[in-house]
Amino acid sequence: MLSGTWDSTDPYIGAIVNSHTNLSEIDQTMELLWRNNIDPKKVSMGMGFYGRSFTLSDPSCNTAGCGFSAGGSPGPCTASAGTLSYAEIENIISAGSSSSHVDTVSQSVIVTWAGNQWVSYDNAQTLTAKMQVSGPPCDH
Repeated sequence: MLSGTWDSTDPYIGAIVNSHTNLSEIDQTMELLWRNNIDPKKVSMGMGFYGRSFTLSDPSCNTAGCGFSAGGSPGPCTASAGTLSYAEIENIISAGSSSSHVDTVSQSVIVTWAGNQWVSYDNAQTLTAKMQVSGPPCDH
């Protein structure tokens, strides 16, 4: 599952920040495919080198599940509210983001900066964790 600003109109999700990609949800999706005997050779999982960003409704609440009021401020390269490239995120971290940590549940990196800006994305560590999602059960 991918999360983004479009979640704000979903009555089951709403305007809350969630990790862009979530290992638990990827695992559940793959399990559904394997239960339905989908040939693994026909499954391709893409990797995104960008993140979904948000403007937090309350800067003191900056973890997954907190509210957002809009997409995050556009980056200088992407120029798109709610989306930042990998390079833009790395520049934010290098410039001294407020916080950066791996969310162990979703296996994505969450970065906050400028008081009310929030983004989740994947780095080498989290991409590796997602590539190790269990494959289909083997018939022995």
